[in-house]
Amino acid sequence: MRAYIENISKIVEQMDIQLRTNLLIKDGQIQEKKLWENTYIKHQKDRRDRKEGFSISDHIRGMVYAMLSSGIAWERVENSIDILTGKIETIDEIFHQYNPQILLECSPEELSDKVKHLHCASQSTKKQMNGLIHTNIEKLMQLEKEYDSIDGFYQRFIDKDSSYKTLIKTLSDSDSVNKMVEMGEALNAEYLRNVGYDMAKPDRHIRRILGSNVLACSEHEIVPLFQTFDIVKDIADELGKSVAEVDYILWSYCSKGYGEVCTVINPKCSICVARQICRKHVEK
Repeated sequence: MRAYIENISKIVEQMDIQLRTNLLIKDGQIQEKKLWENTYIKHQKDRRDRKEGFSISDHIRGMVYAMLSSGIAWERVENSIDILTGKIETIDEIFHQYNPQILLECSPEELSDKVKHLHCASQSTKKQMNGLIHTNIEKLMQLEKEYDSIDGFYQRFIDKDSSYKTLIKTLSDSDSVNKMVEMGEALNAEYLRNVGYDMAKPDRHIRRILGSNVLACSEHEIVPLFQTFDIVKDIADELGKSVAEVDYILWSYCSKGYGEVCTVINPKCSICVARQICRKHVEK
C-alpha cells in the first residue's frame, strides 16, 4: 500500500501542475481566485497555524460557507470572492458579518431568499437557514459560554483523536447532543476546514476519484466517509503538503468550472494525468 500511495502522490502532484499551467488558464491568464493559496480555507489554516483565536463570528461564517458549498457549483460565488482574504463579500453582507445577536433576530426565510437572489441557493438552503438560526448559532454561543471558546470544546475531542473523526461524529450524529442541524459529516468537515482545521472534505468528488473505479485507493467504488480522511492524509504526508491542499487539488480536478477532467459525465480521459492507472480508463 505504501508504494501505491507513493504512486498516487506523484499523480496528484501532476494534477496540481496541470491545473496551474493549463486547466485553470482562461483567456491567457491564470484564474488567481481558483488557486489553493488564495482560498478562504488556506487563509484560515494559516491563521490557525499562527495560533490566532477564532471568534463565534468566524465559526458562523465557516458554517454558512459550508452550507452554501452543498448542492451548487462553487464558481457561482467567484465574482464575490475577495482574493486577499478568500471571503465571499456579498454573502458576508447578507449575514450581517455573522454577528450572532443580529442573526438571531433574522428571518431564515428572508436569508434564504437573499441567497437565492444571488443564485447561490440549493434545494437545502431554506432548511439550512432554519437550522442555523433556530439551533446552531445558539449551540455555538452555549459552547463559547461554557468552554471560553468554541475551539476549546473541540480541542477536547482532538486531544483524544487527532484524526478529527470523533469531532466530526459528535457534530454530525443524529443522537449526539452536539449535533449541528442540517450538517452531515461532509459539511461539518467543510465547516471545520473553514476555521482552519487541516482535514479532507469527504464529498462526492473526493470519494469517487479515490474509489475503486478511478485511482483505486479503496476497494469501494465510493470510498467510505472516514476512510477518505485517512487516504487523503496519507497522500498529504507523502507529498509534504497539508491535507486540505491535497483535498483541494483532487476536488479541483473533478469540479465544474475548475479542472473538469475527472467528471462523472463526459470525463476528459485523453488529457487526464491518471489515465495510465485509472481503472475506468484501463478497462475501456
